[in-house]
Amino acid sequence: MIETVPSGTILHGRYRIERVLGSGGFGHVYLALDQMTNQQAAVKEYLVTGTSGQEQLKHEARVLSQLHHPNLPAFMDTFIEHGRYYVVLSYIEGEDLTDLIRVTRQRNEVIPIAQILNWILSICDAVMFMHSQRPTVIHRDIKPDNIRITPNGTAVLVDLGNAKAAADGARTLFFIRHQGTPGYAPPEQYPGGTGTDTRSDVYALGGTLYFALLAAEPPSVSTRNQSVQQGRPDLLSLQEHLANNPPEESPEANAARQFRLGVSKPSKPAPRHSRHIAQLGNLSPQVLNALNHIIQKSMALRPRDRYQYVADFANDLKNVITALPQPPSPHRPKDPNSTQPNLAEIYDTLQANKGNATNQPNPPLTPPASPARGSNRACPRCNNPLAPNASFCPRCGLSLTNPGGHPNIPTQHASTSVAQADQTLIMSQEQMRQSATTTRDHGQQPGHMQAPPTTPRSENYPAYQHGRSSQAQAMAMPAPSLQSNMSTGHHSSSHPATGRAGSSNNIGQEIPRWLIIGGIIILIIVLIMIFALMRHL
Repeated sequence: MIETVPSGTILHGRYRIERVLGSGGFGHVYLALDQMTNQQAAVKEYLVTGTSGQEQLKHEARVLSQLHHPNLPAFMDTFIEHGRYYVVLSYIEGEDLTDLIRVTRQRNEVIPIAQILNWILSICDAVMFMHSQRPTVIHRDIKPDNIRITPNGTAVLVDLGNAKAAADGARTLFFIRHQGTPGYAPPEQYPGGTGTDTRSDVYALGGTLYFALLAAEPPSVSTRNQSVQQGRPDLLSLQEHLANNPPEESPEANAARQFRLGVSKPSKPAPRHSRHIAQLGNLSPQVLNALNHIIQKSMALRPRDRYQYVADFANDLKNVITALPQPPSPHRPKDPNSTQPNLAEIYDTLQANKGNATNQPNPPLTPPASPARGSNRACPRCNNPLAPNASFCPRCGLSLTNPGGHPNIPTQHASTSVAQADQTLIMSQEQMRQSATTTRDHGQQPGHMQAPPTTPRSENYPAYQHGRSSQAQAMAMPAPSLQSNMSTGHHSSSHPATGRAGSSNNIGQEIPRWLIIGGIIILIIVLIMIFALMRHL
């Protein structure tokens, strides 16, 4: 193991070492700051041996500079300094897949199977891109430690420091023949093996999928060989792991098993139930068999028994993803003993109701219903609510008596007929004023004034023929009556309450009752005050 570079050291005149990210038999990985771009970088360090380092450096820089993929870190630089070889790649923010799975296992939580398979599928896309290069580039160290999950959920395959350009089948990047990581490295990658090729990355992808689903390291090649020699299965199936998962016990059972000091001695802790493994039981037998087949085939000890291409491995993963059941509701199970409302459920319900209200079409506008007769009568002119036995409208003063014996006019027709009567009265008064002006200008006597045109009678208005109040009939009087009043020197007076012309016979009908009573009361008060004043004098 070579010594680490102290923090603050500037390499290659631009990379300032911040801290150590990781270490291994090859050397160290540092987090550095590129002082030229002010960006973070991952600097991987190797010990250079031999005399052909400069030539090898140029070849590796050319190979790595071609790897531009969204699921791979960007290549930045390579250099040799103080007898050590450095590769500089862009630093990827996020957590390693190993850390995510371990935290999930410790907290007894779950990472959904669909999420795991999509992460592995993204890594397959990056590996297929490396295998499509000319010459083919083999990663040779695919494992959960080298898969970084960014904050936005993207899986990135990092640590290209052990990659191999397989142009001649022997050239290895970074001057070392990396043996890989136990559990993820295939037999051919160890000393004495046949050498790595693209199927070696298939084996590592299968081991990574094994770890992500079971939260346990896959067995190493040596362990699997011993199991084969002993006649035992060298790689347990997913079904066997699911069967070996202890059942989830209730809190009461756990409390009864708790260790009591001075009474009993603690024994070896029992296997703990894993909810992460238990989710495999939610899959159908067909889907679980297909997923187990992918792992068994990709991790076959002999290369010829594996998937020959990463694309075949990825296609089978896609088929499993499409057959997965729908994810369960993210809400936690409701506690029957809790008295607190489920705020998440209430929020979702409100949002759903809001969306339904938005999607519904606007209801058609319906006209308000006409007020019923009897206790809910309304004035035909102003639609003011009326008392059951009212004989006039308290708002506009319209008489509600019906001398002709016809039924009350419906609101809709009454309002139309009253408006027509008003228009007729206005026309008659205007004609009368014009006639009076003409007579005065020509010196005619009022008694000999020519009668103005007759006001159209009620037969011109169909609504009139079906019931009019006495006031409406009075307003529609013929013009000769107006002429006779003018001939005697008396003009028709306007009613103080209604502002319409009428005779003295219908004053009691036109004046509202409350106005008459109020006037009487005021007159009495005035008389009392006058009488008191006179006595005082």
